[in-house]
Amino acid sequence: MNVSPRSLLSLSLVALVAACNAPSGSNPSGSNLGTPSAATTATTAPTPAGAPAGAPTATASPAVHFTLSMDKVDRYIAAIRNLGQLAQENPALEDVTAMNASEENEEQYAARLRANPQVAAALAKAGLTPEDFSRTGQALAGGMMTAGALESGALKKIPDGIDPQYVAFAQQNKAVLAQRLKAAAASAAQ
Repeated sequence: MNVSPRSLLSLSLVALVAACNAPSGSNPSGSNLGTPSAATTATTAPTPAGAPAGAPTATASPAVHFTLSMDKVDRYIAAIRNLGQLAQENPALEDVTAMNASEENEEQYAARLRANPQVAAALAKAGLTPEDFSRTGQALAGGMMTAGALESGALKKIPDGIDPQYVAFAQQNKAVLAQRLKAAAASAAQ
C-alpha cells in the first residue's frame, strides 16, 4: 500500500489527537500504542526474606522507567516529520518506520528502526534514540487515550499496564498537546 509521507504524518498525528476522546477499549490507530510490552511491565521484585524462591511478590515494577515530557513530545513530532520526509525521498522506507503492533513490541520496533541507518539518522536529527522514539509514541498514545476515556467516563480508573504519569501528563497538557499535534498535522497536510 502506497501512503504518502504527508499522509503517514497526518495519520500518526490525527491518531494521537483522536486518542484524547477515544472510548475505552477503542484503538484508532489499530496498534497497541500505550500498551507496554511484557518486557517493560513485568519484572520480578526480589523475593522477601523467608518466602520460598519463586513466590509471587506484591507488586511488579517497570523494567524501564520512562518519563514523558513536553521536550520528548516536541522531539517525537520532529522525528515524525523527519521520517515523513525520508519516506517521501524513499517510499520503501515507509514500511520500515511503521510499527507492526501485532508482531513486535516496543523493543523489537526500536531495534528495527536502529537497524536502518537512514531511519536512525532521521531520529537522531530530532534528538531521539530509536528506543526513546518508540517509548514516547507508546507513552503519549497510552496516556492520551486513557485520559480521554477517564474524562468521558468510559473508564473509572487507570488500567493496569498504563503508567499513571503518562495519564497525568496528558491531562495536565491537554490543550498544549492538542495545539502542537494539530499544528503538526496541518503542516504535514501542506
